[in-house]
Amino acid sequence: MREIDRAIKLSRRGLLKGSVVTGATVLILNGAPLILGRGNAWAMELKAFSPQDGATLLRFTRDLFPHDQLIDAIYASALAPLDAEAAKDPATKSLISKGIADLDARAMKASGRRFAETPDEFTRVAVMKQIENTAFFQKVFSSTQTPLYNNRDAWPKFGFEGPSSPEGGYLHRGFNDLDWL
Repeated sequence: MREIDRAIKLSRRGLLKGSVVTGATVLILNGAPLILGRGNAWAMELKAFSPQDGATLLRFTRDLFPHDQLIDAIYASALAPLDAEAAKDPATKSLISKGIADLDARAMKASGRRFAETPDEFTRVAVMKQIENTAFFQKVFSSTQTPLYNNRDAWPKFGFEGPSSPEGGYLHRGFNDLDWL
């Protein structure tokens, strides 16, 4: 064993424990509301919404654009422009807050739990179908779609190598990469 390997003995469990302590410290020192993803991993700092509303928006966005291979932080970054807009525009904040309240009320009626806490995806989707013609649904959908799919961190998960124009185009970079076509 090399000397440096003996000096740095950090297990995965130790790293995770340290990360949790660091995350808790950030929450205490900063005091800003945070969206916590699966396993309470930090996803984003909120400007306009409570952590509870942020969790609902995160779950709602994951159900709108379901990609199991994407982590919560990518969905949270797609929500960042909506959060920033709501922080500046009281009408947007009101629309989203009322939409979340309506979503939670419908989820409570269907499952006895808030939307973000409803474990059954079919129940959540049924609730979403009830509101798909509302201004809230349309606002969240239109505000998160482009940031989600325009996120460079998400591209590799979809098999997209990124834009080819800086590399000289697709003719000599990926034109014939598809083995399934």
